[in-house]
Amino acid sequence: MNKEEIQQIIMNVLRDYCEQNGITVPELTKNTPLLGSNSILDSLGLVSVIIDIESAFTDAGAEVSLATESAMSHRISPFRSIGSLCNYIADQLGVTD
Repeated sequence: MNKEEIQQIIMNVLRDYCEQNGITVPELTKNTPLLGSNSILDSLGLVSVIIDIESAFTDAGAEVSLATESAMSHRISPFRSIGSLCNYIADQLGVTD
């Protein structure tokens, strides 16, 4: 698995979440914020998406754990954008490209 595939899984989950919840997003990019005032997610949405992302990676044959003390206690949150989450997951999976 490479970073592009990781990012695609994240974006697919986010698209599904937005569609199911009537959220219109012009375009998802690696810079799309997942937290903060410009985010497409509220706190419950973030929890839901985290669970769905973990499940999507399990279905793809890769184990990731996002709801950990380590992820939540990072000085700079891995959940600030799609790109930062992609990098965090890539680190967990040992992906370097």
